[in-house]
Order: sequence, then C-alpha cells, then structure tokens
Amino acid sequence: MLTNLSLPAIGKQLKKIEGGALNIPSLQMLSLRDCNFHFDSLSVSEQSSLLSSCNNLEHLDLGGNFLQSIILPRIISSLKQLRYLNLENTRLGYLPANVFPELPVMDTLIMRKNRIYGWGRDVFAQVASLQYLDLRHNLIRVVNETSFPAALLANLKTINLAKNPFACTCEQIWFASWLRQTNITLLQYPKRYYCTTPDNYNGVLLKDYKPSFLSCNPIFLVVISISALACLLISTMLIFLKCNTNVKNFFYLLKVKQFRRQGYLPILNSDDYEYHAFVVYCDENRMWVHDDFVKKLENEEGFKFCIHHRDFEVGESISGNVDKLLKKSWKVVVIISNAFAKSEWCQWEVDIIQERRRRQGRNALLLVMLENITSKNMTSPLRTLLDSTPHLRYTKGIGENLFWSAVIADLRKAVGQPPISEL
Repeated sequence: MLTNLSLPAIGKQLKKIEGGALNIPSLQMLSLRDCNFHFDSLSVSEQSSLLSSCNNLEHLDLGGNFLQSIILPRIISSLKQLRYLNLENTRLGYLPANVFPELPVMDTLIMRKNRIYGWGRDVFAQVASLQYLDLRHNLIRVVNETSFPAALLANLKTINLAKNPFACTCEQIWFASWLRQTNITLLQYPKRYYCTTPDNYNGVLLKDYKPSFLSCNPIFLVVISISALACLLISTMLIFLKCNTNVKNFFYLLKVKQFRRQGYLPILNSDDYEYHAFVVYCDENRMWVHDDFVKKLENEEGFKFCIHHRDFEVGESISGNVDKLLKKSWKVVVIISNAFAKSEWCQWEVDIIQERRRRQGRNALLLVMLENITSKNMTSPLRTLLDSTPHLRYTKGIGENLFWSAVIADLRKAVGQPPISEL
C-alpha cells in the first residue's frame, strides 16, 4: 500500500501528468518538488480530478512549479485531511477570496518566494486552524487589521513575513504596533522586517517606525473647520463659475489656447480622471510592464498609470478594485501575450474592457502585442477584441522608437469623439 510518493526534480521538466496517475486513496504524502510543471496545461476537469481520490493525503508539496491562484482550489478542494501545504516559488500573485477551500485541519502553509502583493478579505478564514504561516520574500507592502482573521491569529503560533517591501505609512500603524506586542513567534524579526517606502524611511526597521498619533490623526476640530471652509469656498466658486458666462468663457479660451499649442482640441480629455490609463496585464509580463512600459512613459512623458501591483487597495476584492479604478481611468491599456491569453482572470478583464469599448469607441483602448498569439491560446473574446480594435506590436531593437511614438500619440488621442481643429 503506497503512502508516500516523492517525485522531485530529476534534471528535466515534468511536462505531463496522465489522468488518474496520482489518484491513490492510500496516499498520505505527495511531493512534486521543483518539477517546473505547468498546472495550467491541464484542463479544468483534469485539475479538479487530479487528487480527487486522495482522501487521506496529509502532506502536499507543490513548490517549484507553475501554479495560478485560480487553479489551486480545484486541486486541493477534496483534501479535507491536509495538514501541510507547501506552495513555495509557484509564481503566485494576488490571492482572491476563494483561493483556499475549507481545510479544517491544515496547520502548516508555506508560500514564500512568490509574488504575493495582497489578498482578498477573509482569504485565510477557511484555514483558521493554521499554526505555521510562511509569507517570506513576497511583495507585501501593507498589513492591516483585516489582513488576517481573529480566528487565525488565535491559533497561529509561528509566522514569517520577512523580506517584504513594507511601506512605512500611516496604513502600517496597526501592523507595526502588532509586531511589538504579539505573542506569536515572528521568524527573522526584527532584522528582516524593514521599510522600502517612502524614500525617507528606506531601510528603517519596522520596530523603529513609531509615528505619533497627531501625525496620522490630525485634530478633528481643525480638520472639520478647514473642511467646512474649503467646501464653502469651493461652493462659492462653483456657483460663481456656473452663473458668470464671461468667467466661464475666459477659462474655456485659456484651455483652448493650451490645446491649440498641441495642434488639436480634443472634446474629451483626461483632466477629470485620476489615472491616464488602467493597465491590464498578466503576472508573467509584470517585469516588462513595470520596468519598461510604466517607467518610461511615467518618467519621460508624464503619464500616470493604474497598475494592480501598486495601486490596488489591500483587502478589497479584485472585482471591486477593477470596477472602482476603471472608473478613475481615462483609457485602458491591454498588454497581450500568450500568458495573457491563457489566464482566466485576464479573460474576465477582456469582457469588462469590451464594455468600455462599446460605450466609448476604440480610441478608449490601446492594445499592445508582445508576441503572436498561438491558435491554441486564442479565445473568442480576445479574437473579437483584436478584430475590432487596432493594436501595436512591440519589437525590441529596430523600430522600437517608432513603437513608443505610436503609443504616446495613441494615449493622447481624444476618446469618444474625433478632435476638432477650430471653435
């Protein structure tokens, strides 16, 4: 009777798992450590049935493979006896609310060396029996009071949050205070718990971040008084501008003059939006998006982009963040690749983007192709989007300058209606 099965890396990538190969009812320990297996190569039904008969499995190690958060619950949902789960270096990013099914006896969860920057509310509610949690070496910036449920903290004995790029801002007050007071064992604390932002706190240990109450909670009476005065002044100005045609015309002509210097007068522009564009991309393309696309256009051209790694609110669901931040963005930039085409989350975002295109026209979108999409990865919604909206292709080297010029021109193009040259 087989109880322990270990298939560690043997020098070659594991490319295929036959249906039923791992459905061994007697199995108690399974390790696929460092096999570099792409679980997204399995169909949804194959993912769900992969371990469906392993009712006695207690120890599961999937570290060193490619595993998306949307796939994980399909694989482990039937493992009610699971006590140990290792997801180290599985390229996990944002953790949605349903990533962990109910696992009533699990006491050890390891997710170090991933790209986790946040998670949905109550992500850990289904695994409140945890005694050991390892989130070391991820991209976590802020931990607040809602990050971990009270039931989890009551059972937890050891946690490791070291080597994350923490932000020393007022949002971090609860966590900084909790670190100093908790009875839970904090591995590598305090030396590996330090701030990276803002610049004046870069390298400061979290244990030394002790902002005063007044710095994060100004005197309420002063705030109310200033707010009331500001509201009164704004209301007065709005009434004045609304009622005084000459003043309105004066400011309008100033704006006309500014746009004429650029050669056109768009009817719609980005002035009323917090972000110039909302960038949709998959986690595999994150380095190019952050280091090339966003850095170049924000630093050199003055654009302001909304990207989930930086701008999504911790504790808010993905759908809630997307809905709220799309409304604050003038345009939508879609970075398309084969990894994007295979991502179910990205396909969901494509459906949202199609609605924006129907309402505001194709100039509301900028599609950037990083590579040709293979036929097996091409989906119907993505094909519809590409057929109905012009797209730019990125090629490094010759022609790269032309690509960036086209991107900049497209991002500055008016949305919804064509520009007019004269009043």
